[in-house]
Amino acid sequence: MEPIKIIVPGKQHPSLNKWSRWHWSKKNKVKKEWVEEIGWLCKKYNEPKLTDAFVEIIYYFDNKHRRDKDNYTPKFIMDSLTKAGIIADDNTDNVFLNWKIKYDKENPRTVIRVEDNERGILQEGEET
Repeated sequence: MEPIKIIVPGKQHPSLNKWSRWHWSKKNKVKKEWVEEIGWLCKKYNEPKLTDAFVEIIYYFDNKHRRDKDNYTPKFIMDSLTKAGIIADDNTDNVFLNWKIKYDKENPRTVIRVEDNERGILQEGEET
């Protein structure tokens, strides 16, 4: 299976420092927006429901502010990939997840790459 590449133009996942303090209604609204947008972007992939997936997310911000990687845990994105049927579940048995933060002043975006680990990209217990 070819890797799945999803590009969400002009936005990045909100930081944990922000969304963990939001009122539940705002949190649900933002999560719903991510689920809908990623759902539409995933339509062409016919819901593979991967059970052993490698997921890489790259956030491209339009400024060079320092950011802690752990504050950008992609909760809404992973829930969206599950809801869209790309991955069967976002638990540790089904997904190896990595994310990066980069800079692109001209084209801020979020890039999501999902690969089936059927070829053994990562073996059980392998260090990356």
